[in-house]
Amino acid sequence: MVLLDGRPATACDIPMRSVGGAQVTTIEGLAATSRSCGALVTAFASEQAGQCGYCLSGILVTATALLENLPAGGVSEEAVRVSLDRHLCRCGAHQRIVRAVIRAASTGTAADEPAAQPPS
Repeated sequence: MVLLDGRPATACDIPMRSVGGAQVTTIEGLAATSRSCGALVTAFASEQAGQCGYCLSGILVTATALLENLPAGGVSEEAVRVSLDRHLCRCGAHQRIVRAVIRAASTGTAADEPAAQPPS
């Protein structure tokens, strides 16, 4: 998963020629450009939501898009589940993942706060 102009997209299904001029953010770029990345990482650790790591990068990218496009306090369990529906955690950590996203949302990282600026 990557963010393509702020929306989650499956990178393996997108031809490079179709993203010309778009902003593409990978999991590695979230820390520099996201308001929510730090809160998500902290919440995932607190909830012990990370197991093997196979699915986590895609889940974190998708959760970042969800949190950054909702106003403060606007995330519900249903919204998290719908947003993460296309992801499959084979370790069975779905409940902890959902709790982690809700926890991160409750820390005040939402669309009404300024994003972190990339290092210059």
